[in-house]
Amino acid sequence: MTRRRRLWQRPARETTPQKAATVTEGWDRYARRRRGEKRLGDEWNDPKEIGIDVETPDDILPHLDRVVFAPFLETNDVLLEIGPGGGRFTELLLPKCRRLIAVDTSPTMLDLLRERFGADAPIEYRLGDGLGLAGVADSSVDAAFSYGVFVHLQHWDTYNYLRELHRVLKPGGKAIIQHANTFSELGWKVFLNEVPKQLNRHKLPFTFTLNSPEIMRELARRAELDPVEAVTDVVRRDCITLLRKPEAA
Repeated sequence: MTRRRRLWQRPARETTPQKAATVTEGWDRYARRRRGEKRLGDEWNDPKEIGIDVETPDDILPHLDRVVFAPFLETNDVLLEIGPGGGRFTELLLPKCRRLIAVDTSPTMLDLLRERFGADAPIEYRLGDGLGLAGVADSSVDAAFSYGVFVHLQHWDTYNYLRELHRVLKPGGKAIIQHANTFSELGWKVFLNEVPKQLNRHKLPFTFTLNSPEIMRELARRAELDPVEAVTDVVRRDCITLLRKPEAA
């Protein structure tokens, strides 16, 4: 008797489709394609598009630092940046710490980061595997920061990184995570624009993942991190979630 094929098994003659690019692969392709640019990532600095009340693109980062980053992060011994890319935010973070651990899944981005800041900068460059923060010791980090990364991560990855943050942060440690706010007015425009690009496809590396302050807060709680604040009125397209690891019992 011929054994019935299980529903999840691929028929013998079916060809395997081309592997879809992961966020990690898409990020490295972007880095290689734009490697010659001096200010990599500045194409995202459109005040009107992201909904921030500043006059010029050059005002965006100083404004974010003044009203969100600096008041929450203050100064730290060891600061972790997830996905530094070409170093747009790294430049803001360096004065806030004695040592910065820069974890990026793109070898090209890490090369660009070294070129930008040089060998004398207090930066520890680490190549991530997209699966977590391997190599960063437990309870070794005072604060963590990520901008422009979690907007692209799927929920499984987001939760996994939150669990990793709980592992590497010291008790009382802080984290700033920027992510999509799909149901804001500008966030919904992004969503509608990406609908035709994503229909009947695996997630593309550059599209935003559906998210909200409420979803992020629940994922953080389940990762045993305390949500401090969801900032939605500074960059009105997105949300900047402030987190803290509970003090040791």
